[in-house]
Amino acid sequence: MFSSESIRNENSEKDCMRGFLKSSNLSFFLLNATQFLVALNDNIFKLLVIYLLINVKGALAAPTVLSLVGAIFVIPFLLFSSGAGVLADKISKRTIIVFAKSLEVVIMGFGLVAVWFQSEWAAYLSLFFLSSEAAIFGPSKYGIIPELVEPKMVSKANASITSFTYLAIILGTFLASFLTDVTNKNFVFVSAFCLFVAVIGLFTSLGIQRTASQNSTKRINPFFLYEIYQALKLSRKVPHLVCAIFGSSFFLFIGAFTQLNIIPFAMQSLHLSEVGGGYLFLPTAVGIAIGAILSGQLSKDKVEPGISCISGFFIGILFLLLHFFASSLIMAIILLTLLGVFGGAFLIPFDSFIQVNSPDEKRGQVIATSNFFSFVGVLLASFCLYLISEEIGFSASSGFALMGILSIFASIGLSGRLSSLFFPFFVRKILKRFRTLKVLPPMPDPSAIIVLQSNSWWDAILLFSLFPKLMILLPTKRYRRLTWFNRWADSIHLIPAMPEKKDLKIFDRENLPTFCLFLHKRDDSQKILEAYEPFFRNNGMSMVFAHGKKQRLQRRYSLIRYTHKLITVYFKN
Repeated sequence: MFSSESIRNENSEKDCMRGFLKSSNLSFFLLNATQFLVALNDNIFKLLVIYLLINVKGALAAPTVLSLVGAIFVIPFLLFSSGAGVLADKISKRTIIVFAKSLEVVIMGFGLVAVWFQSEWAAYLSLFFLSSEAAIFGPSKYGIIPELVEPKMVSKANASITSFTYLAIILGTFLASFLTDVTNKNFVFVSAFCLFVAVIGLFTSLGIQRTASQNSTKRINPFFLYEIYQALKLSRKVPHLVCAIFGSSFFLFIGAFTQLNIIPFAMQSLHLSEVGGGYLFLPTAVGIAIGAILSGQLSKDKVEPGISCISGFFIGILFLLLHFFASSLIMAIILLTLLGVFGGAFLIPFDSFIQVNSPDEKRGQVIATSNFFSFVGVLLASFCLYLISEEIGFSASSGFALMGILSIFASIGLSGRLSSLFFPFFVRKILKRFRTLKVLPPMPDPSAIIVLQSNSWWDAILLFSLFPKLMILLPTKRYRRLTWFNRWADSIHLIPAMPEKKDLKIFDRENLPTFCLFLHKRDDSQKILEAYEPFFRNNGMSMVFAHGKKQRLQRRYSLIRYTHKLITVYFKN
């Protein structure tokens, strides 16, 4: 029997938990609203400065203005991201968010004065200040997410933040162009609207619940490159974390290049005005918001970098198609929308992986490092735009083609380094629908070697459905010439056809995965097995055999034949 006292205490604890969850949900909603307004303001004001300076200096100055705006906007992220990350680990992230929003109100007041006098240097300076505020805001914005939501909800929370961010980009891009149009280029009015948005953002930030500081003793080092190096060194100790940082940075690189290149693309290939080119970024932003939501739903309660690996290849193909269909407005809108969808799906798993797998006491610094490299990518995008358009003299559509080729190569590199995360996702979501694999009993324990003799790579990849931590060993006579492959592939390791002790250090690692000896299209399979068997036995490893079977695919073909037979009988009768 339970006493009434214990029942009251239990009910009280439940009420407290419900209250905490409601508070967390409200805080995350207000964080989302604050980030929405930050992204809205950034995009309106950045495009406002571009339109203002093109209007003052002439259309021929558009590529130079765009390159300068891109560079000036990114430099503060390189200078201040590391210090902002240290602050995020030292004091409450909510305090930093409120401070950053207060600073934004002051900066937008200065920006209003700069636009009033149409001062070029003051416009660039206000953009620099606005970017500095965003750099301070960034690590706390992402670092506070795991403190407000449960770990299994981080992917969906990131999807929500990203989708609302790009909804803000959509609205900001539209409003910058629309307000400039309807007010007949009244830039002062648009700047005053930015000040109004900043004030609302300050009020939403005040509603975020206070979070505990991590009480880090680390001090801000003015030599921020050394701090970035230390955080990157720490990240290398966590498997795949550096790859996730690179992937997130690469998204910012291609995203910034797309945003900057769209206006010249619209003017050169589609014969639109610079304001019309600003509207053209809307379908891309819509696509990113949709892709972010879809990625969050597909990930469910896990982080799935495999989604990013697949999306990267589609991004490269879409860039190339954008070059070939450059003269069609309808095709450009469709391709830019799809580019955004796969871009959003590419980003979310990487950002979620960084937040979940970063050490708690160093999360702010790791996120700051990710921000630093992301905005190095943005700076490189500005440099690439200037190099391609001004120095080499390529058209904007050719710039998209070059970006497509680069995206495909980058995706190949990421897929190799993340293959141990990519293959399990690919098998679960796609491959298992067409092919099955049977492992002969008994099921192997972690110390066993699975021997797979098959002519199909699909059979080897299917093993990831049974053993997510799998290392495929591929014997080859050309081992000496292909050692670079082992540095690229994360879950496929080349070994010599005949065992040599110095070449088998892979078995000496801690936390050993399950190993599969894959004898792919080999006539000397029996000879290789006989050579390796004593080595495996001496290391306490037993051998288990597996084989593949095209089971479900055959059923589909049977269904087609059965349907064809029914149709034939029907018409005969």
